Amino acid sequence: MRILLLSHAPVVHTQRWAAALKGRGHEVRLLTVEAAPWAADPGRVIGPRFPLRAFRYPAARGDVMRETRDFRPEATVAHFLPNYGFLAALAGASPLLLVCWGSDLLINATRSPFHRARARYTLRHSDLVHVDARLLARAAARLGAPEDRIWTRPWGVDTDALAPRTPWEARRAGAPEPRLLWTRRLAPLYDPETFVRALGLLRRRGVSFQATIAGEGPLRPALEALARDLEIGASVRFAGWVGEEDLRALYRSHEIYVSLSRSDSTSQSLLEAMAAGLVPVVSDIEGNREWVTHRSEGLLVPPGDAEAVARAIAEVVGAGVAAGGGASGGAGGRTGVGTRAPAAMAERSRARVAREASFADTVAETEARLAALAALAGARGHARGRSRPPEGAPR
Repeated sequence: MRILLLSHAPVVHTQRWAAALKGRGHEVRLLTVEAAPWAADPGRVIGPRFPLRAFRYPAARGDVMRETRDFRPEATVAHFLPNYGFLAALAGASPLLLVCWGSDLLINATRSPFHRARARYTLRHSDLVHVDARLLARAAARLGAPEDRIWTRPWGVDTDALAPRTPWEARRAGAPEPRLLWTRRLAPLYDPETFVRALGLLRRRGVSFQATIAGEGPLRPALEALARDLEIGASVRFAGWVGEEDLRALYRSHEIYVSLSRSDSTSQSLLEAMAAGLVPVVSDIEGNREWVTHRSEGLLVPPGDAEAVARAIAEVVGAGVAAGGGASGGAGGRTGVGTRAPAAMAERSRARVAREASFADTVAETEARLAALAALAGARGHARGRSRPPEGAPR
């Protein structure tokens, strides 16, 4: 199948999808507004170089239309609604699979009447809308996407590559201190400051740990300064952005995963951590609740609550932090998890992702749905052709 892919070439998700579809034998042509000469698939850069990036997408409409005429794709896939999705809809791409990323429906589409109108236009001109969480499906429907065109399934992760090499208990027993991992962007939406403040609380209460913060973003300098002020600099490593192999190594060498996003759909980072057999401590928001039930697959904590985060981490490592001792507290002050429960939570997390969120399974279903869209479009085109009067017949 010939597939036209509109997405940001520099983004790892774009490269992963392009490689996966090519790996299944499809001819994939990538169009991007941002150059990525270093990427495995650098794609073709489209659109004029306007200083304001937002103007580049509608201005690239002619490029997409020309590419469609030359390449004759059987299906078009556009990632992220406000830019490439809108561009594909403007260019009349059909059949069109729109892949939403979360913030495009939950945040961007609600910013103003213009943003809402743009989202409605794009959703109504998409033949299929792929969302990775139930809350996104509801958001898409509220914005006008027909419910029978909404497909809900997590993108998924490489469960085989992420599978832990040693059980959780063995990893924990082999390390002198509990090891905590953060892999989200260092930006306000993800609230890394609350994590660092929670680490400061743990240190004041005598709970030892080693934390790795793998991620970049505008808050990094302030977070490094905060770690120094809280006197936890020796226990917190800012690793910056790491590549895929290095990230997998980090998962294998840590026991607890922390993510405190204030808004999210199905987080790829959370699925990776669960697949790798870590115990998640994550914010109690709807996107996370679709994957983590409190004290089943991990622990849920109120957004922005450093005290609750500190209690939850201490609970997992079995350290009592309450005034009277004991490991109670956690999220909502419920009973402690016990000494063997973290290993059970890690195993339930791993098993659930392996069962419900395999990237290979998602790619196979994407392929099937694209084939169905292409077949339906072909049948419609054939019917239209047959309905035309013969050449020279009276009209």
